[in-house]
Amino acid sequence: MLWAVFAMMTFAIALALARSLSERRESFGAQDCDVAFYRGLLVEADDDVRCGLVAPEDAMATRAEIERRLLAALDSASESRPRAWRRWQPRCAAAVLAIVLVLPLVALASYLKVGAPNQPDMPIASRRTGENFTLAAAIPEVETRLKAHPNDGRGFQVVAPIYLRMGRFQDAARAYRASLRLLGENAEERASLGQALTMAADGVVTAEARGAIDQALVDDPKQPVARFFQAVAVEQDGDKDRARQLWEALQADTPAGAPWMDAVRQHLDKLSDATQSNAGGRQAGQTRTDIAALPPEQRADAIRGMVGGLAEKLSKNGHDLQGWLQLIRSYVVLGERQKAEAAVASARAQLAGDAQAPARINELVSQLGLRG
Repeated sequence: MLWAVFAMMTFAIALALARSLSERRESFGAQDCDVAFYRGLLVEADDDVRCGLVAPEDAMATRAEIERRLLAALDSASESRPRAWRRWQPRCAAAVLAIVLVLPLVALASYLKVGAPNQPDMPIASRRTGENFTLAAAIPEVETRLKAHPNDGRGFQVVAPIYLRMGRFQDAARAYRASLRLLGENAEERASLGQALTMAADGVVTAEARGAIDQALVDDPKQPVARFFQAVAVEQDGDKDRARQLWEALQADTPAGAPWMDAVRQHLDKLSDATQSNAGGRQAGQTRTDIAALPPEQRADAIRGMVGGLAEKLSKNGHDLQGWLQLIRSYVVLGERQKAEAAVASARAQLAGDAQAPARINELVSQLGLRG
């Protein structure tokens, strides 16, 4: 159908040009006839004088009028057909021939080379990309491009937050690492890397995540995502007083309507409702403030003591699913993966009668990359 339309358009253009040339030739033919007619009249006038049909004095006026009209016809023919036109007239005829014959052949050859004559029409529904477009549909194309161009830092920078919103936290972490490696340090992206690593670990701020968050805060102490997960990490370490200070400071600096404000309030409410002491959560005679004031080496020992207290509590009453999940996460944060895997086995045994426990434990094991 499309070829028929193109052929009709080409034919119409050629016809218009041919008609123009034809009209020009016709006008030239008419003017030539006028010249011949007046010359014929002059011959007839001379014949009438020789035959004695018209007196010479009467023929002079007639000849003058005929000669005037003959000169006018000659001038008109000369103006209408200049030398330039006579020179270009054969070339115009060649141009018409080229349009009629050569142009369609060139167009056909070009289309066969760069076109797709055998490609079926795209369904109308498929053309409505604005209605059917989804991130999930676009991601495979982006991933294919990034495989072909592994140094496209901008591509990784664009796809990383999409992965994060889609819940593909491990992929988001890989994309953020690549973006930072290729494009250089960026506090916002470094904080987002910490967020992705934390979400991949089911909310546990791992050592790598903590390093990313700390680096982001060095580059930008006001970076909100880094401050949020710094408070989460401190709260997970058991220093609730310090965590409360961090949450309150973040709340004070957060503009109204910020998306993370609800989560900040929830953490503050939880800390406000918490008791000031926990028999299984600290060493005898030590408060959480005391632990935070200790040197790093002693602080790590104190935290291990808190985790040990939780493990001892679960050994006496092992039907606390949330307690087991927290213990497994705590071991991973401390880098004691063997103890975490042992805790997984104990949790399965202790919670054998809990219908929800297997799925929750399996999910956490998968997220933390544990065996068992």
